[in-house]
Amino acid sequence: MIEPLTLIACVVSIPLFLYALECFSLPLYREEDCPDTDASCVVLIPAHNEELVLAATLESINSQIGDGDSVLVVADNCTDATAEIARKAGCEVIERTHDTDRGKGFALAFGLDKLREAPPEIVIIVDADCDVAYGALQRLKNAVLQVDRPAQGRYLIQSSTGATIASKVSELAVMIRNRVRCKGMTALGIPVPLLGTGMAFKWQDITRVSLASGEIVEDMKLGVELARAGRGAHYVDSAVVTSAFPESDDAMKTQRERWEHGHLDILQRYVLPNLFYALKRVNFRLLFFTLDLAIPPLTLMLSIQIAFAGLFLVFGVFLGSYTPFLVFLLGLSLVSLALAFSWGVYGRTILSLQELGSIVSYIMSKMSIYKRFVKKRETKWIRTERDTKK
Repeated sequence: MIEPLTLIACVVSIPLFLYALECFSLPLYREEDCPDTDASCVVLIPAHNEELVLAATLESINSQIGDGDSVLVVADNCTDATAEIARKAGCEVIERTHDTDRGKGFALAFGLDKLREAPPEIVIIVDADCDVAYGALQRLKNAVLQVDRPAQGRYLIQSSTGATIASKVSELAVMIRNRVRCKGMTALGIPVPLLGTGMAFKWQDITRVSLASGEIVEDMKLGVELARAGRGAHYVDSAVVTSAFPESDDAMKTQRERWEHGHLDILQRYVLPNLFYALKRVNFRLLFFTLDLAIPPLTLMLSIQIAFAGLFLVFGVFLGSYTPFLVFLLGLSLVSLALAFSWGVYGRTILSLQELGSIVSYIMSKMSIYKRFVKKRETKWIRTERDTKK
């Protein structure tokens, strides 16, 4: 019989083992060979004061637009030339202004209301500051129809030339979250989280949930609701969408804080209800998707797990049983190996071996984000400031 403390240790350390499993399952990923489809598609782009970057984004998209496809730009609460730039690029533009309902979710809902006049078969959502690699739109369309579920492309955020170590570490962290773990989850048959851009949906899927909210991570909420409805997203690694980290330290800090606080807020609100829902219906896909959702940002996860390991080491000294401590030690060792494996596969071009030591200081610098979540969490959508023209 398992001792109570050992059982508790096993439950609490689930995020460690699942994180490692997702990373180590990377080599098992196989992308389905989907035939080309000529289904009608609308690329929906929410844009708030994006005059610095929108033209380049539209150029990367317009080169892929086929017969029956179109681009709809929602110029949301704009005070610059966003709408004019989109019209010059030949896109349909609708403008929205609202004093209080601000954020990407409201802009997307406004765009979908417009599309109800003549609904397309597929809607692909792309942020206004992204570069969409050639062929990505077609691959997303193909996957949505072949797999009959929403599709999430490979979304990576890149550092600029001469970027700081902090920016490079952030790029590595995004690559592991958005590519390594998504490939592993797909190989394991687990729906992947939606990442905010490079997302494709059948019309009936994107309209089954409400988007009109001021959520600061509306994409994560959308992914959770679709997974609960049995329409969790499928990952398409060959559909590549990229954007750039802001060069300003303040803008990068704001962006990171919004992501982290939003993730923790979604975790608090959805993990337990979805776990009970999945267990009640014996839905293993939703169960493992929810367990993945329960994995906090890496820095916080490691901090919590190391604290638990220390606590159970103290218990071991007094109680004479070190098994619970060894459970955490095994989990932390596996995560360390998984991170090293991920870096070896995809991360060496991002962060050199000599620069890996900077990860410790990066982790320490992020602790202030979690302190602010407790004291004064970010609850409103804040647009990341752009640096320069693309």
